[in-house]
Amino acid sequence: MIAPVEFPRRLLLAILSLLLLVPLAGCDMPPRRESFADLTFQHLPPIRLDVARIEVVEAYRRSADPDRIENDFPTHPGVGAARWGRDRLQAVGADGLARYTVLEASVVATRLPRTTGLVGAFTQDQSDRYDALLQVRLEVNNRAGAQSGVITAEARDSATATEDMTLNQREQLWFAMTQRLLDTLNAELETQIDTHFGIFLR
Repeated sequence: MIAPVEFPRRLLLAILSLLLLVPLAGCDMPPRRESFADLTFQHLPPIRLDVARIEVVEAYRRSADPDRIENDFPTHPGVGAARWGRDRLQAVGADGLARYTVLEASVVATRLPRTTGLVGAFTQDQSDRYDALLQVRLEVNNRAGAQSGVITAEARDSATATEDMTLNQREQLWFAMTQRLLDTLNAELETQIDTHFGIFLR
């Protein structure tokens, strides 16, 4: 009769430990998503218009095109642009309407060519370019004074991402793009309003 083979206790414990670790090694823990601050304009003085009501309209189209990535941004550029109208425009008149419309809020992603061959294995390429566009319109109509006016403003921004960027790093890049877009839009609107809407300012 053949006697059963006995494994050394330490070897058996080592094998069991490895078997328990193998399933865990295949489970990737999702990265911790970074939180981002709200982008507002409440720290800036209000723009007081001689109208009774302010209307903010988000008229931009939310596209399902896979090359359009604005919906992936921590703060949608269109939401940020609409926030400008709600935070900065203030109605102080007895009559009339100011309508602030976000016409366009798009970010297009373009894949960039990669370095191939042996050189490519040691090259850190820019893998994607992001081109963002914001367009808004402000219309003012004061019926009491029979006065009206229209201005438009636009902001553009572009950035590239490296091929080794993590999702959190890309979101940081997108958040910074949105900040620059809104800063540009704010400056352009201030200039246009000061130049063309003097009769409506109070």
